[in-house]
Amino acid sequence: MQAGDVSLGKIFANDHQNFIPLFQRPYVWDEDDNWLPLWEDIKTAVEEFEREQAAEADGRPSRTYFLGAIVSQARRQTPRRLSSSNVIDGQQRLTTLQTLLSAARRVASRIASPTTVGRFTSLLENRPETIHDAHPEDRYKVWPLPQDNEAFQWALRPVSEDASPSRRDHKIVKASLWFESRVEKWARESRDPEIRMENLFTTLRDRMQLVHIVLDPNDDPQVIFEALNHRGVPLDAADLIKNLLFQTVDIQGDHKRANDLLMKGWLPLDDSPWRDEITTGRLRRSRIDILLSYWLTIQSRQEVIVDHLFADFKAWMSTSEAIAAEVILNIRHYADTFWEIQHLSATNPATALLDRMAATTTTTPWPVILYLYGNADVPPEQRNIAVRAIDSFLMRRGVCRLSTGDYNRLFLQVLTACMDCPPTEAGDAVERSLSAQTAESRRWPTDAEFSSALRNDPLYTSLNRARLKALLVALENRLRTGKTEPSSLLFSAERKLTIEHLLPRAWEKHWPLPEDADESRLLLRTSSIHRLGNLTLLTSKLNPSVSNREWEHKKSEIRRHSLLRLTTSTVLSAPSGVLGFDDASWTERWDEERIRVRGDILADLALTIWGSPREIQENVLSAPNVDVGDVDTSERVEGPRPSAEEPAPTTDEVSESDPAYEALGEGKGALSTTQVVTQADLDAGQIRIPARSKHHFPPDRAHLQVIVEDVEFTATWDPRMGPDRERSGILRIGKTNLQGLVFLGSPLRIAKTDGYLMLAADF
Repeated sequence: MQAGDVSLGKIFANDHQNFIPLFQRPYVWDEDDNWLPLWEDIKTAVEEFEREQAAEADGRPSRTYFLGAIVSQARRQTPRRLSSSNVIDGQQRLTTLQTLLSAARRVASRIASPTTVGRFTSLLENRPETIHDAHPEDRYKVWPLPQDNEAFQWALRPVSEDASPSRRDHKIVKASLWFESRVEKWARESRDPEIRMENLFTTLRDRMQLVHIVLDPNDDPQVIFEALNHRGVPLDAADLIKNLLFQTVDIQGDHKRANDLLMKGWLPLDDSPWRDEITTGRLRRSRIDILLSYWLTIQSRQEVIVDHLFADFKAWMSTSEAIAAEVILNIRHYADTFWEIQHLSATNPATALLDRMAATTTTTPWPVILYLYGNADVPPEQRNIAVRAIDSFLMRRGVCRLSTGDYNRLFLQVLTACMDCPPTEAGDAVERSLSAQTAESRRWPTDAEFSSALRNDPLYTSLNRARLKALLVALENRLRTGKTEPSSLLFSAERKLTIEHLLPRAWEKHWPLPEDADESRLLLRTSSIHRLGNLTLLTSKLNPSVSNREWEHKKSEIRRHSLLRLTTSTVLSAPSGVLGFDDASWTERWDEERIRVRGDILADLALTIWGSPREIQENVLSAPNVDVGDVDTSERVEGPRPSAEEPAPTTDEVSESDPAYEALGEGKGALSTTQVVTQADLDAGQIRIPARSKHHFPPDRAHLQVIVEDVEFTATWDPRMGPDRERSGILRIGKTNLQGLVFLGSPLRIAKTDGYLMLAADF
């Protein structure tokens, strides 16, 4: 390797071509960061030269100006071709300087002598007598990438040509117009514009210097390229990967295909939208770098962090023995797939999943999704099974407030499982892999846990706003039926919609409690505010105008403006199937009872959207929209997963002496039973009732009044949700109520008296 300072004139002096290899990225320099600083340096140098010419210099030696570095490596000489070198680093700089020189030549043609025009031409074009007729492109000192070629040739057109550019938005075209305007304005400010143009040429040729590094044939250009990639505009990992791939194409003997691989394979990835930055998690990355991290995850089956993308890619290339040409085409295939997935129809299950993933900045399932859609042998129904499984898994864990900390490793395991099975079973493999997880950081919440959290948890405060809005948007979309007027499905990113409390948080002024309300009534009010049944979606303009107003005003304004089924079919009219209410009686007030009933209906609806593994398998080919009240979960049989500490007993395992179910004083219609609380109970916020005690409870699902330490609240009884399927039942109490009362392993006494269930720790 040889290195030294050389003037710009020497770089462009010989009959030689600086060839921009295909692995380089296209021209990206812009005005603020590149053109303007370069032009200011050149102006300063010329004006200093002019002062010296006028004998105004202070006696110091003439200063040179450093323009940066370029790295080149001689190309193999071929017959009839001019000698040439590959530009390993500095191609943005050389392209800009050529564009500037050509712009100055055009200005000189208008205000200076033909001699000055010819001098600029000597730095732009090789002598005609050195160029073979078969290769007219050898005329240029710099030969750009194919995608920049048309704009570059327009920028370097002869001064006699005045054709308009075909693409005025190309950055080389913009640079040419920008430099021509700046040079001409600056030249005409001088007393003698012609002399100033001569001084500009002399300064550019003699005083602007670069460090020129010339690689020996045996030097590794990739090492130099990586070491110098911080110069100019920072390179994305994609630029380094492209560099490595196209150099490897040449090394592997596929150089004849290189141009086609660039134009038909990689070229779109060098432009928008792939170079646009998008948010992933808390960071902004170019879309192409994100795609490549997903692609490499699929190839390596290992976690790939974008910050380490190039190093991981380089290591994979060195060990995989991959053919670079095939890698380029495969990356393009997955890029097309990545784009197509994000533009599926609104009714495709993947669209809903990606909408919720984007809203909650969840990215870990992407490699799995990309593989499923990128593999043409995976049937559509298998993709749907996988998508619905991932969607249910993520939403259930989110609503149940379970950790996301192990998702990276989990979805790598899921990816491996679906890649290792036949494509015709890939979706089943995803579902099996997720449902087989038992660790707390990975398990798939049961119907009972999910339902309990939906009904009893203060979702407005327990969930982040993005997930809660995604939940409400999904409920709205599912509520739309064939009888609903045609309209576009909602997306979670819809900024015009905000979450509204029907019974406001600041309720004291317009929603006072009765004067005789006791502490339990106050607790019921405050515990209802943030529950699902009290939440809806309103536009950002309507929300503030009704937020804390009295019910009659709020109801009137919402009825006047809202079209969402989430509101019109569950708030402004009695939900279908709700007993004891018609539309008039349902809407005469909004209170805790209506919040509870509506919450139960929406929770049941959510259970149909984000089903259990069994339901996903059964319903994957048909997911009809349902009306409010048409959701019937009474036949659900999946119960809570037994805790690791204490497997849930079935009826066959329970005996009269079992300490978990010790019946006390049953008779005369009263119930008194004691149960040892398990971790599964605490996690789900519920109590299991054995089959032999079920006759003390209603035969169907019901809401029961429960008193815990003198505080009254509503619990939900479900006779068919126990761990032994239909023989035992579940009393859903809520995590907060249960965890505030008992601890793991403590006995809980349940007594029935005067129509109430009394819960107390029985020590």
